[in-house]
Amino acid sequence: MIPQQDPLFDANALTLNIQDAIGMGNRRWVFQHPHHPHLCIKVARQAHIREQLNTKGGLYRLMPNTWRDDNVLEARAYTQKALTTEDAYIWRHLPHMYGWQATNLGPGLVFDYYQDADGKPAPNLQGVLQTQGLTNALETAIDELHRYMRTTQIWMRHPGPPNIVWARDGHLKLIDCLGTYTMGWQHHIRPFRRKRIQRHSAYLTTTINAAIAAQ
Repeated sequence: MIPQQDPLFDANALTLNIQDAIGMGNRRWVFQHPHHPHLCIKVARQAHIREQLNTKGGLYRLMPNTWRDDNVLEARAYTQKALTTEDAYIWRHLPHMYGWQATNLGPGLVFDYYQDADGKPAPNLQGVLQTQGLTNALETAIDELHRYMRTTQIWMRHPGPPNIVWARDGHLKLIDCLGTYTMGWQHHIRPFRRKRIQRHSAYLTTTINAAIAAQ
């Protein structure tokens, strides 16, 4: 169910075709917005989410889809205090979320869409590391991302190379890292936030090294 306090980006339902998706994750499709090419729409794969919960069995079968709907979880994460700002630095490595978009596949969330110089989807960090290795420019971008996470202390889930893209502005973008099941009291307490960011940085370093080793 769409939270009522979140306005629709566009009340007119868009018709989307799954075969036109520019990406697909475990629980969402991603489409380029047909009327705003600099934006993308993420739509939850509701049938797949339901199947995952039913397959787990037990109490999972009784869970509503919203417990595993990354759109609902990400919309919730965007309400955290750190993101209630238009400070340009906050948005250097994170897409803006513009609101809900009605579609024939269900409600979607609208975000910035990052592209490469040819207008194609920006490559994810894992693919870049595996194809060209750790260049000086990429190493600088990674160091910048680590500093960003430490400085902003945004509450997120583990950022991994598949969920980070290298945009044509030279900055790495966290495109699928805010959906989380633990947006509870801990993110309000600075020591907990710092400890979590330390774990994120360690995880990011480990997964980057693994991607390089897989070349």
